Amino acid sequence: MNNKHEQDELKELIDEGFQSIDREVDESTPSLQWFEQLVEGQQEQLQARFKRDMILFLLLACCLLTVFSLTLFQMPILFLLLQVLIFAGALIFIGWTYTKKVKRT
Repeated sequence: MNNKHEQDELKELIDEGFQSIDREVDESTPSLQWFEQLVEGQQEQLQARFKRDMILFLLLACCLLTVFSLTLFQMPILFLLLQVLIFAGALIFIGWTYTKKVKRT
């Protein structure tokens, strides 16, 4: 009998807790226009970021091509030296990341 009374009290406490949560939670859904404006804003931000990244990529690519073509045609020794340094740097970086990954596992 006492166990039934405790279960009833617990049930009442849980019901009161859920009712207080229901009162605090706003069930209204934003309008379709709000969602459309949100999506448009996000798309505009993505387009602006894409344009910025594309311009930066093209400028960097043009600069790199200019430097490499100048060194290739004006100073071939410097061009070859750059190629060797870049290749050696890439090998060192790959080796370093590989050993770091192997040590983790």
